[in-house]
Amino acid sequence: MKRKTSQDTPDQVGFFSSLVYPDYCLLWGATACGQAAAWALVVLRAALVYELTKSNAWVGFITMAAQLPSLIITPFAGFLADRFDRRRVLACTFTLNLLNNLFLAVLVVSDQITPLSLLGIALINGVLRATEMPATQALLPNLVPDRYLLNAVALNQLMQQGSRMIGPLLLLPVLHFIGPKPAFFLCSVFYAVGWSLVIFIRTSSRGEVSNQGVLTNLVAGIRYSYAQPLLLSFMLMAVFHCALTMAYEAAFPFVARTQLGLVSDKDLFAGPTYLMIGVGAGAVLGNLALAKVGSAQVRGQLFLWLGLASGITPIVLSLMTTIPAAMIAVAAVGASTAAFMTLSNGAVQMLAPDGLRGRVVSAQTWHTQGTMAGFNAVNGMLMDVPWMTAPLLLGGTGLLFVLIVLGSVFTVHLRTVYTRGVPTVALAR
Repeated sequence: MKRKTSQDTPDQVGFFSSLVYPDYCLLWGATACGQAAAWALVVLRAALVYELTKSNAWVGFITMAAQLPSLIITPFAGFLADRFDRRRVLACTFTLNLLNNLFLAVLVVSDQITPLSLLGIALINGVLRATEMPATQALLPNLVPDRYLLNAVALNQLMQQGSRMIGPLLLLPVLHFIGPKPAFFLCSVFYAVGWSLVIFIRTSSRGEVSNQGVLTNLVAGIRYSYAQPLLLSFMLMAVFHCALTMAYEAAFPFVARTQLGLVSDKDLFAGPTYLMIGVGAGAVLGNLALAKVGSAQVRGQLFLWLGLASGITPIVLSLMTTIPAAMIAVAAVGASTAAFMTLSNGAVQMLAPDGLRGRVVSAQTWHTQGTMAGFNAVNGMLMDVPWMTAPLLLGGTGLLFVLIVLGSVFTVHLRTVYTRGVPTVALAR
């Protein structure tokens, strides 16, 4: 199905223009629920495994386990998003994630959870999320007119990133008044609500799959992305960005303990929750600021400056020693990194033909999520090195990304984006 079209000018786009379309509104709400559950799980799993093992490396492994399936599953997920009705793919992933989270909550409450079982459940959650994301991103452009696409992507990214605040924020009263273990049931509630929204989406959407065999169709998105220099440039920048500035989930417990002095049993869960809330709040502001940007040239300039900010803000965060200062710094991290990824994802969705969009998007996710998973594990192991500190870890990776962004100015395709803007039409139809 081709996405809706409109002849209106981009200047008329408002902050929430895409939400007037009922099916997009349902997808937006379902995304909020699914991502809120995912980010609440990031906090809970990290704190739980550290409580069980007292090992930063285990925190990194559990975080990696939830992201690593993207390396294997995402190409298949992109194929599914183009082969089958994307609404049904989403409904299946929400159903299975609901059951997976209920099982985890029962194990935790009954004190039967172990590091290995937590690792396995995190892997299953990662498989389902890796299937959900390409289907969501491939369905989205079919729910709004062309001129609202960047607005729709920005609002969707707002929810994906802002849910880092919603999920952990709703965790706080449960952690405070009831305790950490029952909080795992909250994630199941999020998935249940998300499923109830997905099943009411009415717009049918699927891609175009050839008869050349499953393997050929699976690699079509990767092959197309590699063959288009501009798409490849966006993908590589997103990969470096995710590796060096966004693999912080495993680092938050370490930062809370070593920089902010949050070392009690209760703070073990609450400290990373505060930091994740700050990231989510910043992500909301960053994506709201992008929602009204209609100029391709402005988007190109922002891609450069947000890239630089994404490297600088983790350096600032690593130097904070109080909770209020850390919350401000981590909000800046969330705003810059979320806005950068919104521009990157929006460009990929605009440049991908509709028939291949699921597989092109999955190729982007495959690279970024796989890289982020690996670097969370690397960061976890580095934090167990006796002389490692938060300023050294976050400061070093942030500075490296700043240098990569500055170097990208000398590449032909990205320099064109920075000066002339991000194209708004597919490279091929």
